[in-house]
Amino acid sequence: MAEWWVPSRRVERWGQTIGLVLLVVVVGPSTIHTVATEPTTGNWVRLAIWLFATVGFAYGTVQAWRTRNNPQPACWEGTTAPTEIPADDVRSALASTDDRIPAIKALRELHPGLGLKDAMDLIDAQRGEQGPHH
Repeated sequence: MAEWWVPSRRVERWGQTIGLVLLVVVVGPSTIHTVATEPTTGNWVRLAIWLFATVGFAYGTVQAWRTRNNPQPACWEGTTAPTEIPADDVRSALASTDDRIPAIKALRELHPGLGLKDAMDLIDAQRGEQGPHH
């Protein structure tokens, strides 16, 4: 399912960063002051929601900055490139069975983001290297 708008990594990264700064600098002090001066149940719930949102934005910000040099576009998340699959995983999937199709299934179970065609190509390439007995 295609998304109607896929932001660039730069927009995502700076959006997360600005959101975190706003939560910590603007919303945080007033929320903490409100709980300190009027410790009602509603104010404690407000503080809990603020803490939850701040932790979520902090996590998102760290992830966005860690992946800033990742060559994959944001819309490719959840997929696994064939170059990311270790050769040992391909060999173990192939060694688990003598048939090609179960080996492809086993490889895709190890790497759920791997496409069917990519898994077939990896298995076929490994079978070619191992010779005709597999």
